[in-house]
Amino acid sequence: MKLRKVTQTLINFFQSQGIKVMRYDAYSTNSIYLKLDYGLLYSIRLSDHQGKEHLNYRFNVIMHYEGPKYVATEYSWRREFYDLKPDDLNNLCIRILQIRSQRLLELGLYGYQHAMDHRKQENMGNKGFWKQAKDLG
Repeated sequence: MKLRKVTQTLINFFQSQGIKVMRYDAYSTNSIYLKLDYGLLYSIRLSDHQGKEHLNYRFNVIMHYEGPKYVATEYSWRREFYDLKPDDLNNLCIRILQIRSQRLLELGLYGYQHAMDHRKQENMGNKGFWKQAKDLG
């Protein structure tokens, strides 16, 4: 599957589930970055190559990926890695929906919306991703 086609399929799916999506396409590589619900559901990096070691995206979709599925971070959470294969992409979507369900149970509907709005207001205009990404709604 092509990277851009997979990205658009994921965007369509997340939006159909009511998840807000921000998108940033890298200038110098084929990497595409999606931030879900303004970061409340983390970010996805889609690429045809391994990323920079100092960047720790929660969800990583890498073409022809064959490494470990999970890598621990120093922040007490783990990075998750997926291939572009349909089964891997299905598992990624299920995982993100599970996290959203958990957050909704913890925060409630209004608390979740407030946390999302707060993240958006707090970060809009910040340099890097927040300034350059497109808010697709």
